[in-house]
Amino acid sequence: MTGTSSARLRPDERRAQILEAARRVLVADPHRELSVELVAAEAQVSPALLFHYFGSKKQFQYAVIEEAAAEVMLRTAPDPSLPPDEQLRSGIRAFVRAVLEAPQLYRATLLMSAAGDPAVRALHSEIRQVFSTWVIGAVAQRGIEITPTVELACHGWQGYVEQTLMTWIDNPTITADELEHLCEGSLDAILNTTR
Repeated sequence: MTGTSSARLRPDERRAQILEAARRVLVADPHRELSVELVAAEAQVSPALLFHYFGSKKQFQYAVIEEAAAEVMLRTAPDPSLPPDEQLRSGIRAFVRAVLEAPQLYRATLLMSAAGDPAVRALHSEIRQVFSTWVIGAVAQRGIEITPTVELACHGWQGYVEQTLMTWIDNPTITADELEHLCEGSLDAILNTTR
C-alpha cells in the first residue's frame, strides 16, 4: 500500500485511486463479489468517502464496469501487423482472458444490461459493437465476403461466446485454455454454416 490515500488528492486522482483499488480487489480474487467495503479498505478510504466520489453503489459499479470495458476494448483491438487469422485468434484470446480476470465484473455487466439499466445497456452495446466491428473486419480480411448472413452469424457468435463464458464462470468444467480454444473454434464453425 502506498501513502497516497492519506495525501490530499484532486477529485479525479481520488476517483482513479479508488478504481485502481477496485481492480486490485478483482484481480486478487476474481470470483469474489466486488463490495464497497472491500474496495474502500483496499483504497484506505472510508465507504462514505467512496460514496462522496461516486454518489451511490450503482454509480460506483458503473464506473468500475466502464473502466474495465475501456481496457477490454483496448486489449482486444486488432494488431494490424499480424496476419488476419492471427489477429482474430489473438483478439478472441485477449477477450476471453480479460473476462476471466474479472468474471464477477463481466457477470454484473451482463446482468445489469439484461435488467434494463440504461447506462450499462448502452455501454454493453458499445462494447459489442466495437468487438463485432473488428471481428467482421478480420473475417473480411480472411477473404470471406461479408454478406448479411455472415454479418448476422458474427453477431450471433458474440452472443454464443457471452453465454459460454457466463456458464463457464459458474461451472468451470474445462480449463481456461480449452475455453479459449472453444471460443476461437466456434467462430469458424458458425461461419461454415453460411457457405
